[in-house]
Amino acid sequence: MTSSAPGYADRHLAMLAARFADGPHVAASEKAEQRLTDWLAELEPAQAAAIDDLLDHPFAKTILLGIIEFSPYLFELVRTDAARLIRLFTCDPDAHLAWLIEKTSREVLAASGETELMHVLRRMKSEAALLIALCDIGGIWPVLRVTAALTDLAVASVQATLRYLFRQEAVRGRLSPPNPDRPEEGSGLFVLAMGKMGAGELNYSSDIDLIVFFDSAAPTLASDIEPQPFFVRLTQALARLLQQRTGDGYVF
Repeated sequence: MTSSAPGYADRHLAMLAARFADGPHVAASEKAEQRLTDWLAELEPAQAAAIDDLLDHPFAKTILLGIIEFSPYLFELVRTDAARLIRLFTCDPDAHLAWLIEKTSREVLAASGETELMHVLRRMKSEAALLIALCDIGGIWPVLRVTAALTDLAVASVQATLRYLFRQEAVRGRLSPPNPDRPEEGSGLFVLAMGKMGAGELNYSSDIDLIVFFDSAAPTLASDIEPQPFFVRLTQALARLLQQRTGDGYVF
């Protein structure tokens, strides 16, 4: 399976930078213009030229200047990874979000440990957050698509983390899942999303509210494993891996 992102510039009309809608757009100051110029000057010439070309698309520069002026978080995502901005500006957003979630799911399963796992999840969150914001600010996605995309990101994060944790427990011999590739299925653990996540309406500042149940007679657990402490410990690990702040931030 290829690891290359879909939807690059050979599909010119589908790519994000060509789809920004006409206003209303916020007006950015000369200071924002200068910050953009300074940032481009810091980049490798090839990257700077690529971004300069992409900003020739109608409204692309206006959108980016608005981010620089009014969203320090999003501009930090832009500034720290020029390749990511190029990748997003040249993608088909719907296809790219689906690819990003699928790619992260595979990388989580291959993670060598929790440190790598947390890095992979936070990298997905950063790229998806910038992609969704660009589609929102640029008028590419309506609000219901934006909230659905944020919810899809949260669901994928929880599912991937649970799958990693269950696979680790299977390696330790504490459970025997029917499907090793999806050890969470039939595990006896049930995670219900409440509030905005449960309704598919997450916004940018939402926490995720989960209720977790377990089956005291979970059939996949080893005979010497007590269900309650096992599932409590696994749920605590889920929360920690998603919310702990690292150098890459947090997931949810």
